[in-house]
Amino acid sequence: MQDLKIAAIQMTSIVGDIEGNLASIDRLLGDAVSQGADIACFPELSVSGYNTNDRGGQARGGQSENSGRVPPVVEIPGEVTDALVSIGERHGIWYLVGLLERDSSGIVYNTQLVISPNGIEGKYRKTHVPTTEIGTWRHGDDLPVFDHPKIKFGIEICYDTHFPEVSAALAQKGAELIFMPHASGGTEPPREKQARWERYVPARAYDNTVFAAICNQVGDNQAGAVFSGVTFVCDPAGKVMTQSEDGANEEIVIAQLNAAALDDARQVPETFFRHFRRPEIYDVWRNNS
Repeated sequence: MQDLKIAAIQMTSIVGDIEGNLASIDRLLGDAVSQGADIACFPELSVSGYNTNDRGGQARGGQSENSGRVPPVVEIPGEVTDALVSIGERHGIWYLVGLLERDSSGIVYNTQLVISPNGIEGKYRKTHVPTTEIGTWRHGDDLPVFDHPKIKFGIEICYDTHFPEVSAALAQKGAELIFMPHASGGTEPPREKQARWERYVPARAYDNTVFAAICNQVGDNQAGAVFSGVTFVCDPAGKVMTQSEDGANEEIVIAQLNAAALDDARQVPETFFRHFRRPEIYDVWRNNS
């Protein structure tokens, strides 16, 4: 790992309005670059918008073939991803965006796409699908780790963060940072949502000695959901380094991640917990579950 700045971005994503969402991504990414960010993370389904009532239609010219309130599904590569790649090339930065992906078999996934100035670096498909999302998209089965020039990182999308095994697996595979893009709605005020998230997100960082960055959609998605913008970054000791100030508006949270902080945290054997892992007994539990 090298010292770097990351941007965790809370963004308003309108369901079905790919053209408008792309414009927001372009604008916010430019602002993040102006603040010195080396990599930026947008929320879950930031491109398509979040709605589990219908999986939508093929994206054409930035719009769904169904109602504008239905999240469009895109193919990778395709017209929409070409536009995202162009944005990355223009700003010269790595960034993560969420969209509904239809693969060649026709299956729809909730996907976080990783883009660099050189094009698409890879993708992560949400691996844990809760009851409200079953039937809208399928779960993925892989936990990739990505190699940014300055840091190795993994991704967990929203509900994935409730499963400690995901963070442990990513850390064991070399992740030094875990991005946690969300589209978490409901009636919780921002303070209550952050208090709930702080009961487990810092633990993911602390137990695995990694940085963790969580961001959420914010505002009205014009499809019946309003999101509280909660965004924060934890250091490898599980402490909140920086956080959003406004739960109702778009905001960019910049965090300076120092390699020394990670190295120092991993020099203490008793608190670098992965040093004492015993996978042989966990495998027995897993195989009998």
